Amino acid sequence: MADYPILAELLDLPNVKVVHYQLVGHHRLNLFVESTLSVAVCPTCEQVSVAVHDTGEPQLLRDLSIWKRQCWLRYVPRRFKCASCQHTFVERLLWRETGLAYTQRYEQFIYEHVQHDTIAQVARDEGLSEDIVQSLFERRAKKQSPSAAIPS
Repeated sequence: MADYPILAELLDLPNVKVVHYQLVGHHRLNLFVESTLSVAVCPTCEQVSVAVHDTGEPQLLRDLSIWKRQCWLRYVPRRFKCASCQHTFVERLLWRETGLAYTQRYEQFIYEHVQHDTIAQVARDEGLSEDIVQSLFERRAKKQSPSAAIPS
């Protein structure tokens, strides 16, 4: 696949390259990303693994907007097999929490935005439901401070 270093630079995520992009209408940009790392650390025994076992299903993750377009990352997680303990595991990424459909920095962005605007306004600005904005805010608030006040 092609490599788009300027898009990777604009995206500014660690250890990621952009291999394809897709403009969807006037309001959305899909970036197809891959890890630039050839190894992963086994979460079981903490040994470095170089053996890619297989890949998972493609995932779409919401990220910060680029050029006033919603930005979605299409990422295919890799599974590694540890030579030391024989366990297989999915690579961990610094910019994403497993199981969530958005990047950590997008969650932080929503958290900060809600501190200045209402949940309803943030939902409109980001094309999200109020419930999703509330959930993202509460999730980040718990990480920031267990006693953070939650706006209504």
